[in-house]
Amino acid sequence: MKIAILTVTDNGKILGESIMGQLTHDSTVIKAEIFHKNVKKNIENCFNEFNCIIGIMATGIMIRNICSIINKKENDPAILIIDEKGKHVISLLSGHLGGANKLAVKIAQLIGSDPVITTSTDLNHKFGIDCVASKYYFKIEPVSNIKTINSSLINNQVVKIDYNHDYEYLWEDKLIQNTYQKGSNKSKKLIVSNDSTFMELVPKKLVLGLGSRKNINYQQIITAIKRGMEYLNLPVDRIDTLTTGEMKKNEHGILKAAKTLQIPLKIISENKIKEYTNPDMTYSDFVMTKFGVGGVCEPSSLIEAGKNSELILRKTSFNGVTVAVSLSKN
Repeated sequence: MKIAILTVTDNGKILGESIMGQLTHDSTVIKAEIFHKNVKKNIENCFNEFNCIIGIMATGIMIRNICSIINKKENDPAILIIDEKGKHVISLLSGHLGGANKLAVKIAQLIGSDPVITTSTDLNHKFGIDCVASKYYFKIEPVSNIKTINSSLINNQVVKIDYNHDYEYLWEDKLIQNTYQKGSNKSKKLIVSNDSTFMELVPKKLVLGLGSRKNINYQQIITAIKRGMEYLNLPVDRIDTLTTGEMKKNEHGILKAAKTLQIPLKIISENKIKEYTNPDMTYSDFVMTKFGVGGVCEPSSLIEAGKNSELILRKTSFNGVTVAVSLSKN
């Protein structure tokens, strides 16, 4: 997640810098920047560039400045409001699909404040279908049916998710178990339905990139993969593809780990990695000296995830293994 922190007062700036300092230790935060004053200009510049905007300001200031640029709930960034004393963290926009509710809870824990969540499904202890989509990186088609499905949940009506062996991991999630019923038609698609409304959950491509020291044991590779996915609160089964660079194509540990986990492994050529550029990637002098590229796991995952893909877990090291996770745009 790319997070912009907007402040208007000196006290707010101090709080914002403290939050940003803590977020830099979170591998799921790809970028965090702070912008002081010039609220209107900064909001306009950040709205399409960042996944989340945190405004340390009065709620009214934020509302007046976003009302003309809000577009669609599936595209708008998460927007949070924090008072300059840090007493409350308000999830203002894109609570579910944008992840504002989840981030509000995280930020509140970091600064010892109270999260303010107002979405009905959460207040009624239901795991909204847009929460399912956000957590597991699914697209919802059509988005217009979210309201109907979530209203059924709130009214304690039956909502089914068609059972499909490819998505067995969903039924290990207690929130899903306690909210949804397994469908019985065993569709090859992931269909959500009540009595009269249907929608499809379409998984975005999720790619985990790997790098490692030479001759790393495959069990260390598997452990690193699992730990990386734990950072994202996702099961290993959600990975669509493992990938690494051509320089690691004969690394036994990576090859055996992919085979053991039964996840396809894609090898990315050195030339593609050398040609690929992305401002969010981590640059390593050591890797450049050894292989002539600035990194392996991040560019490999981004290339395989496709055009306009984004990092959701930046390069993270686990005992000689590096992992990064990228997500396709669609």
